Amino acid sequence: MFVRQLIVVSGYYGFDNLGDEAILEELVRELKSLWPAKDIVILSQNPESTAARFGVRAQNRWQLSEIAVLLRQCKLFISGGGGLFQDSESVKSVIYYGGLISLATLCGAPTLIYAQGLGPLKSALGKALTRFSLVQAKQISVRDETSLNLLKEWGLANVSQRTGDPVWLLPRAELEQDLMEPIENCKRSGDKLVGLSLRDGGGFSLRHIESLAIAMHKQLSPQYRLMPLPLQANQDEKPLEQFQAIWLELGGKLVKPNLLKIEKPSQWLSLIANLDLLVGMRLHSLIMALSSQVPVVGISYDPKVKHVLDYFQQPSLPYETATQVDQDAWEATLARQAKAEPQGRRIIEERLATAREGACQNQLLIAKMLSS
Repeated sequence: MFVRQLIVVSGYYGFDNLGDEAILEELVRELKSLWPAKDIVILSQNPESTAARFGVRAQNRWQLSEIAVLLRQCKLFISGGGGLFQDSESVKSVIYYGGLISLATLCGAPTLIYAQGLGPLKSALGKALTRFSLVQAKQISVRDETSLNLLKEWGLANVSQRTGDPVWLLPRAELEQDLMEPIENCKRSGDKLVGLSLRDGGGFSLRHIESLAIAMHKQLSPQYRLMPLPLQANQDEKPLEQFQAIWLELGGKLVKPNLLKIEKPSQWLSLIANLDLLVGMRLHSLIMALSSQVPVVGISYDPKVKHVLDYFQQPSLPYETATQVDQDAWEATLARQAKAEPQGRRIIEERLATAREGACQNQLLIAKMLSS
């Protein structure tokens, strides 16, 4: 009798995006508690790196004929997590990830949509292709209410549930001492640390970066030192370098551990836990900070960022691409968060418990599907 023994996982993996790699680290941790590592296969842009980093098998995500062979041996195909079905720039992402679901279906492998955030879906084609893809799934878990409501509109409520982002459950991993040394030196001197996550795009221009640097320097310096956080180097380094140049010109101080020595997202989690405040665009910079009960100020370039900020009652810096920044409002927001009032921290703690409870449902869903 033919036995399907593989779990095949698809997502935005192997692109050195910290948020997606953090999702994968937690997903692999969950899968290893349920299934042999030798039978877990990740579809990756960089399969050699993925296999070495997470101790599982990996396959080039573009080699569709080899993927089809794996899917014919597949007990469960997992699509996610993260924001895979979106057409912000084009429908290519929707076509690729939806195509894999269709291929899995043709090969007889049941699909689980794992902790995804759907959208933004701006085009009729993007919406139609996403719905066509998700109809084929056996079970769907999403990380936010907006995504769940969309599934209900599409008549998929009976196979859908809201869970939570897997990174809420990711445990911290120890950092090497030479990475901790500049942070410890900062703490010994009585200074505080503010982390900064910026990325290209989202309408956040050099003009906004200049305004942010001025606001942060006025309200935080000289008590705070800045730690730039490039969560995806090819998109983040340019705006962070622009910010640093202005920050230093204003007289601000930096703390720059050798981030190249960090091997896993769980180590980034430990790094971010040392912050006193985080100002961030990227969703998972905010999640990692809040997971360690570090207050945040968000920059809501995307609905998924606004959702997390609203849920944890954390402020955002409002901006529009075609108008001037409200500098006074930005400075007031930063000043208020820098105080980190106990009530605000209690809200983070309470909401964190609920977020983790939701994220725990992901593994239960995997276990249920594997046992069927």
